[in-house]
Amino acid sequence: MNPFSTGRILHAALLLLVTATVASAALPGATAMAPASKIQLFDGKDFSGWTFVSKDTTAPAASIWSVTNGVILCQGNPKGYARTLQTYRDYQLHAEWRFPAGPGNSGVFLHVAGDDRVWPECFEAQLLSGSAGEVRLNGGAQAGHLPKPGAKSFPRRQPASEKPVGEWNSYDILCRSNTITVRVNGVLQNEVTGTSVSSGAIGLQAEGKPVEFRNLVLEPLP
Repeated sequence: MNPFSTGRILHAALLLLVTATVASAALPGATAMAPASKIQLFDGKDFSGWTFVSKDTTAPAASIWSVTNGVILCQGNPKGYARTLQTYRDYQLHAEWRFPAGPGNSGVFLHVAGDDRVWPECFEAQLLSGSAGEVRLNGGAQAGHLPKPGAKSFPRRQPASEKPVGEWNSYDILCRSNTITVRVNGVLQNEVTGTSVSSGAIGLQAEGKPVEFRNLVLEPLP
């Protein structure tokens, strides 16, 4: 599935391994940034500004994550995630994804906090085929107004608004203080209030199936 030439594969692998090696296991201690202008989280070329966490700690990042033609390809296994080194708060996030090899599973992590582990404390904007728009509470994250006592997720509010498998979908997510609002292909699917964490890294999940990402952009709140 990866059309890189041999030389380009090796170059991408080195970029991945260097980035993963330089990053520390714990989240950076820098103060969370509220974007003042548009920020490209992914430059379409490499994983500068990202680090990687895998359930199989011996798996090289380059065996799971790669870049081709301006698109991130995640193989899905071993399970884990890529996340930004910078932490953010109070932003609009635009992200596009598709499953290139049939229905799949993944997620966009918001407000990743605490130590890196599978899975970290965060809010997951679900990408499981047919369930995009659900927001999951991972790693001890909490929120107000749970659908029922002890619930670990907020189901989407509307019928599925995903495009057919194989086509590109978009998430538009607004994080304002302790509220997360989620739109899938322009359709309002969720609003979670009273979040226990209101800042952190942004992540992309590897969860068993190939998934592609592109156009990962942060903008200031309106």
